[in-house]
Amino acid sequence: MRGTKMKAMGTPKPLASVARALTILEFLAQHSSEGVPLTFIAKSLDINKATIYNTLATLREYTWVEQDESSGLYRLGDGIAPLATYRTNTARIVEELHSALVAISHRFNELVHLGKLSGSHIIYLDKVEPDRPIRVVSKIGREAVAARTSLGRALIASLPESERHLERFLAEASISGAIPAVRREISASLEENIRKFPERGWTEEVEENEAGIACVAVPITLPSGGHMAVSISTPVERLPKEQRPIFARGIAEEILHLPKEAGFSVPETVLR
Repeated sequence: MRGTKMKAMGTPKPLASVARALTILEFLAQHSSEGVPLTFIAKSLDINKATIYNTLATLREYTWVEQDESSGLYRLGDGIAPLATYRTNTARIVEELHSALVAISHRFNELVHLGKLSGSHIIYLDKVEPDRPIRVVSKIGREAVAARTSLGRALIASLPESERHLERFLAEASISGAIPAVRREISASLEENIRKFPERGWTEEVEENEAGIACVAVPITLPSGGHMAVSISTPVERLPKEQRPIFARGIAEEILHLPKEAGFSVPETVLR
């Protein structure tokens, strides 16, 4: 009965007061711990000064914000400490998988990434760099168009078929704005990767995300049922066609070397 009632209510609408409070907290987190004046907050966020004052007063009650007695400046308070030290589920999984990334990088002496899907992009969550002078440069936290990357393709291929709408992943500005020939090439490559995935359990891309770079990726099924993916990125001359399944198998084997209680799994077809 309760579930039926909630379904009838539809998607809840965001509360403006909560959104405003979160916006202020994010704003304060980006500024000095010495604090900022009320007028500066209101002007920067384009919110009425009285509204900002009232919101700050509520946040002060919960010690999420504090006001310096002498200067009157506002800054984050000790009330946010539990949030600041909270380890998210994603952070825990990244920590658990890191040793496997190290092993993969040592095994092939190449750059290894861990990523997850966020809408039609992938986010790089972790990386391990090789010990060699000529290597690929990357940054944790960076986003990339999923359809262009081996990581993204592995995660798209792992989605239930009902959610695997390729046109949505291809409808990116960087793809739709490209010349028709490039768009057709990316679309065909993505479709080929999805078609081959059930048989081989890994994906690839060659110079479609970055000139001179080739990648292979393997998806990981998490204990929660979601997915992340691990990729190896290397200058294209170090990843000929015959080497790609070897890299993919190596990724899978190192993931499976993690303790079984961690609950990670990879497509069985990678190991054939």
